[in-house]
Amino acid sequence: MISTDPPDLVVVDRLNVDYRRDGEWSNVIRDLSITIAPGEALGLAGESGCGKSTLASLLLGERRSERRIRGGSVQFEGNDLFAIGSRGLRLLRSRRLAFVPQNGGASLTPTMRIGGLFAETLRYGRPELSASKVADESCGYLAMVGIPDPAGALIRFPHQFSGGQQQRIALALAMCHGPDLMILDEPTTGQDALTRRGIVELLARLRAATQTAMLYVSHDLATLSEVCDRIAIMYAGEIVEVGPASDVLDDPRHPYARALVASIPRLETRPDPSKVLQGTLDRHILPAGCRFALRCAYAEGACFDTRQELDDTGAGHAVACRRKTDRAVLGGEVTQIRVPEKVRA
Repeated sequence: MISTDPPDLVVVDRLNVDYRRDGEWSNVIRDLSITIAPGEALGLAGESGCGKSTLASLLLGERRSERRIRGGSVQFEGNDLFAIGSRGLRLLRSRRLAFVPQNGGASLTPTMRIGGLFAETLRYGRPELSASKVADESCGYLAMVGIPDPAGALIRFPHQFSGGQQQRIALALAMCHGPDLMILDEPTTGQDALTRRGIVELLARLRAATQTAMLYVSHDLATLSEVCDRIAIMYAGEIVEVGPASDVLDDPRHPYARALVASIPRLETRPDPSKVLQGTLDRHILPAGCRFALRCAYAEGACFDTRQELDDTGAGHAVACRRKTDRAVLGGEVTQIRVPEKVRA
């Protein structure tokens, strides 16, 4: 049977990325593969230092002198982002790709009025736009994200808006050239609960209205569950579980994913300390096999030596764990094991 589904918009294939620190290269992303379909919202979750923001920047084709791609590729509509020239990348970023940082206010030039920021962004991709057309479109996007008195907002400076409004303006700027892919790097971090709720609802409306694909990077699984179709769980530069958002959150199979889900605050119950994630990610002592093995209460000897590959368990839900179907793990029964001496050393 021939598939009628459109090809994936983004394909990350066996990506290996290193950073240079103190004169030495260290691996930050190992054999990572992930896809994003047109119009899909993919959530990327994991604790600080796991490589989420690095992956987000790579999807923008960002090049850095202290970073190297040792293998694999990052493709947008079949084109390798690191094989096209600087001009091609500029065109993609001005017309097809958009980025919303954690602090939207920091991305707004403080000495430019909001109208100037929109004019600069709109005319980069469409230099023929008249001043009146720029003003009309700018007001339309500001209204779309809920900024009151859009015409008056155009003559104000960024500091004259609240933090939540600045984030909405950053979203409007990202949307104004009609991108096919929007990359959001923890856009609700630091916002109060009311502002966070407004931004989450706004993203849902924008998706419904524009069908823009999204990569939403966050450590907040609760927020991802409200925005995303699928969720990928990342640990130490690897995807350890990925699937439909409801499946990953309701029935996580990887011990790391289970610990993250157990850490979500709930009004009706207190967290079970035995199930919440223990320890911290230390990239200096990662095993050759499963990188989570040192923190995993269910690890066996083979976990430390044998690399775990993502394996589809059904309905697009894939897990990288040799014990993914073990009822002792899924039922939460902790089995203590002795860490091999070669790893502990």
